Amino acid sequence: MTNIDFQLPSLEDRWRLCKAQDDQKTSLISDLFIHIKELTDKLSEAELELKDKSLLFRSMCDTVNSHKEQVDLLQTAKDKHCFALVLIDGDCMPFMDDLIEQGLEGGKNAVRSLRQAVASELKSVDPSLPHHLQFVVRVFANMQGLAKTYTEMGTIRDPGVLSEFVRGFNMTNAMCEFVDAGNGKECADEKMKGNFEFGVADVHCRHVLFGASADSGYARLLGSHLETDEVPKKVILIEGPPFAKELSGISDRFRVASFDKVFRRKKLINIKRKVPDHTTPPPTPSSDYASAAAKPVLSSSAQISSQPHRSMSVLALPIRGVYRNKAGQRVDPRVSLQRDVGAMQL
Repeated sequence: MTNIDFQLPSLEDRWRLCKAQDDQKTSLISDLFIHIKELTDKLSEAELELKDKSLLFRSMCDTVNSHKEQVDLLQTAKDKHCFALVLIDGDCMPFMDDLIEQGLEGGKNAVRSLRQAVASELKSVDPSLPHHLQFVVRVFANMQGLAKTYTEMGTIRDPGVLSEFVRGFNMTNAMCEFVDAGNGKECADEKMKGNFEFGVADVHCRHVLFGASADSGYARLLGSHLETDEVPKKVILIEGPPFAKELSGISDRFRVASFDKVFRRKKLINIKRKVPDHTTPPPTPSSDYASAAAKPVLSSSAQISSQPHRSMSVLALPIRGVYRNKAGQRVDPRVSLQRDVGAMQL
């Protein structure tokens, strides 16, 4: 065997080994290209998805900014029309006597003093309140009963003084009004309750100042809003006369303010009750002519039924006209009293 014959198989084996390695390289390169293509496709999809999300994010940002601008506009409009509601039950929360006595000027001074007191109180509660905050003041009362009470107490000489006070109150500021609620027992109460519910529900209303400390009937109204802190934070109770028993039990859940220069610390008599009509008692029997002439003439049957054991004759006295002198004073003619009494005793 020659040397060439001996080397040939070895070369063939080496060639086969190289060829196998080349095949592995080719396969590896093919796999790499496939993998690169897959990664490229995924990258393209990710880029498209990112682009879409970027567009969506930009759109959402624009929407959020637009909504924020709208919220700012609404907040500005809300602040522009914000107000504080002051509700006063004039029957149980009376103004100071010296204000009532002044009539027209007292009403004007009451509005000024009340507005100043409210502004000072709200500034201490919430310093961030807008400077243009409006004060809406509504006083509800039974005017007829209130005037009668003040007159009977001697605070005013006649009911017209209270009317002048109300007129001065109403003409001082466009947002302040004193309303005659009527002479019913619950007229002022119902108006107070309706306006209170309106105030606590209105988003423009920052605070409700509620003045009815002496009337226990409002305990249920205030108590119905104690489940959350939203209404108690919004409501301020004004104390004039001491809180009624039912109100004193829940007053600690609210902020309490006192306007001593505006409202009395003592309540008036109860003017909400209707005074019953009193029957005029029968006059004491008299023997003079005037009383005898004023008595109606009774029929015979009525006299017999009322006094069955006594028979008496009926004396019908003539009814004469009333004479007056030049001064308008009544002048009665002279009569014989002894003769008339004697005739009545027959």
